[in-house]
Amino acid sequence: MVDDDSHDRTEDVARQHRVKYVRVRCHNTGRSREEGLELTRTKYVAFLDDDDAWLPGNMEAQLAALEEHPHAAFAYGIARCATEDLQPLPMTFPSPPLASGIAPEQLHVDYPNIGVVLFRRDAVVEAGGFDPRIKYQQDADLMIRLAARREIVGVEAIGMLYRFRAPSKARADYFWSNREITNWWPKHVGVGWKAAARFQCKMRRMFYHIFCEDAAVCVALGHRRDALECLLRALWVSPSRALRHGRTLVSVFWRSIRGTHLRSVAAPVIGADTRLLGSEIAQSVTGTACGSSEAHRHGSR
Repeated sequence: MVDDDSHDRTEDVARQHRVKYVRVRCHNTGRSREEGLELTRTKYVAFLDDDDAWLPGNMEAQLAALEEHPHAAFAYGIARCATEDLQPLPMTFPSPPLASGIAPEQLHVDYPNIGVVLFRRDAVVEAGGFDPRIKYQQDADLMIRLAARREIVGVEAIGMLYRFRAPSKARADYFWSNREITNWWPKHVGVGWKAAARFQCKMRRMFYHIFCEDAAVCVALGHRRDALECLLRALWVSPSRALRHGRTLVSVFWRSIRGTHLRSVAAPVIGADTRLLGSEIAQSVTGTACGSSEAHRHGSR
């Protein structure tokens, strides 16, 4: 277990379960994962972020796939989304059929969560590991570099619970600080403009709905300034979608100006988390990928 400067009982829990515990002060997801990678000597390696959960049997199908495909860089499965208290939700990602073979473009459009990926350790080292300069979607960056070099294997097995975070101004601030992902186009890895455009469109759609959710919650709490800020962020990240949903956006904006509670609008906007976002919100948060919970993570396992 690699603990990136947490301030809770992580060390005590780790000692109770007799796992190897390493404390670092990287304040960087890529660097803390690299610290853990350097301590491993196994043929395969997997990563799990501290607020997600593996299901029984996770990695069994991935291990079998890598044994069957000795040149594959990694094998990956499917994650199920869950509430903050880890109650399973209907949504899963990525959507079958999963990309396999030399397939960087297919992977780029629909990344898995790192918690369902089993890497071949020598492939990760050969590719240079995680890039510490990237603060968001480090796992996706590593996966696409590997997929450009070697084959990958997708196995249709659900292996983990990915935790959604509730809408809030703090969540909006986190995604706003990582908005550059909406323009990401990895170069020299076999990703053409069509696949890049699909990824960017998906990210902009996800960020737009996240900011709308957060705005609705801020209005309901009476935080008018925060609600306006979230709405402006939604407009910035996807002007075309804002125009398409103009009536709802104007209604939230007007209520935030007047300071009235949001009733008829809040429910459908907040419902977008499950009806509209689906796998897109979970992929960000690559993390990778992408409702990312990295804003709330203080350690990484």
